[in-house]
Amino acid sequence: MGPLSITSVHGHKYFLTIVDDHSSFLWTILLKYKDKVSHHVQSFIKTVKTQFHITPKDVRSNNGPEFILTTFHVSLGIIHQKSFLKTPQKNGRVERRHQHILNVGRAILFQSKLPSSFWSYAILHVVFLINRITIPLLHHKSPFQILYDKLPNISSFKVFGFLCYVSSLQAHKTKLQTRARKKCFLGL
Repeated sequence: MGPLSITSVHGHKYFLTIVDDHSSFLWTILLKYKDKVSHHVQSFIKTVKTQFHITPKDVRSNNGPEFILTTFHVSLGIIHQKSFLKTPQKNGRVERRHQHILNVGRAILFQSKLPSSFWSYAILHVVFLINRITIPLLHHKSPFQILYDKLPNISSFKVFGFLCYVSSLQAHKTKLQTRARKKCFLGL
């Protein structure tokens, strides 16, 4: 997705969204440059092989040159399904996810009154929440629960952009010195 009209506070202009068809689990990778997509796709597939002991059977993407990894896909027996130029509806599942992520991300960014350049934090927070919310399509289970076969820990959920305090304890402080600094919660 991108380039977004506003660069994030860390220089990101794009984000890559990966959706698991089985669990609906989402992974989002922030990118400064589009030319890093192929590296991240290959790295992601290697991570899936290591962590879940499975090799994806199919990879579906738009027809962007950054997704053309013929040698890599063939070496792993992965079928690469590409949509035709100017037909994003052929990759509708990810396109709808992008729209959902951006809509909710924009809403929590407005609610938090943070500058638009914090969009990357909002996007990551939204994806974190989406992965842990139950879905009727998954028989009222969350993508996290389907993927990891356990319930997500929702006790740590926090409101994006809320006031929080970070410990600033240091040695040799007096009893009346401050012990925390005011901050804004940005997720995860």
